[in-house]
Amino acid sequence: MRAGPSVIRALKALLLVLVVWGIYRALGPSIRQLTWQDLTRWRPAILPLLASFVLLLAVYIAHGLLWRRIMADLAIGRPTAAVALRVYFLSSLGRYVPGKLWQLAGLAVLARRVGLPPGPAAAAAVLGQFGFLTTGLLFLGLTLPQWRNALPGGENVPVGPVALGTGLLVLGSVMLWVVVATPIGHGLRERLAVLLGQRVGEKLRAAFDLADRVRLRDAAFWAVGYALSWLVLGLAFLLFAGAFAPAAFENARFVAGTVAASYLAGYVFLLAPAGIGVREGFMLILLRQAVPDAAAVVISVMSRLWFTAAELLPLALVPALPPEAPAKTEDTV
Repeated sequence: MRAGPSVIRALKALLLVLVVWGIYRALGPSIRQLTWQDLTRWRPAILPLLASFVLLLAVYIAHGLLWRRIMADLAIGRPTAAVALRVYFLSSLGRYVPGKLWQLAGLAVLARRVGLPPGPAAAAAVLGQFGFLTTGLLFLGLTLPQWRNALPGGENVPVGPVALGTGLLVLGSVMLWVVVATPIGHGLRERLAVLLGQRVGEKLRAAFDLADRVRLRDAAFWAVGYALSWLVLGLAFLLFAGAFAPAAFENARFVAGTVAASYLAGYVFLLAPAGIGVREGFMLILLRQAVPDAAAVVISVMSRLWFTAAELLPLALVPALPPEAPAKTEDTV
């Protein structure tokens, strides 16, 4: 018997409650020992805080421009930088709705409005997310090799992030090569398209045609771009944490890895809009290894405002951008 929508929603809510309860169970004793005076004495230094925010803005803008570069490399379209950033930042509001598909759906709708093919534009965003997540796992493994020891029960985690990130990159590359460059891959994808029926098969063929356009040189450029964005994000968070607790600078590598661990944890948990609660929970658990407990609580909570402000500020600048112009697209897309 198929579960109804109300049952599914209830199960999702229960899972979210269990995750929050698990985080509280791990952190509750330390949080209850904090007083209001403990929290209010952690006031940020203005210059590191402003510098961190500028760097975080640069990361988000770089991601929007990388999405634009992927579309250009795949001959999907060549929107102006202003148009690409407008679509990217407006669609990013979808991450505050539970589930990860709303952001892609919003991007597809907005892409259509500016003359871009919606399906391929969303596919380019998926490629970008894959590059961001896999390079993030590599960054996490390099900056936080002791990550398992910092998490409750982490010693039982069998696979490290470096191995996982490398495995995903290798697996994705091998699968792409088989599908794009081998007769076996071409035969399998055509059989799959026929099996799925005409309507779905046509969409699948379009997706495979898009994959045929991926070149190794372009894919390497995207990966390097996203890897560099992790370096900037790590530096930005280090400055942000150091603005509240100078002790963070004494553990720079660990603090930089903390933002990767918490960001990725919030991203993969599909039920939490924009990783709310999950990201802060992981961040708090890890930061307690580097800064005082009160500072870890303040940094974790304030980081939500930090991230959200960097996502919303560009939207305030949207009216100041040049008027939208139809994006150049390939006739074959």
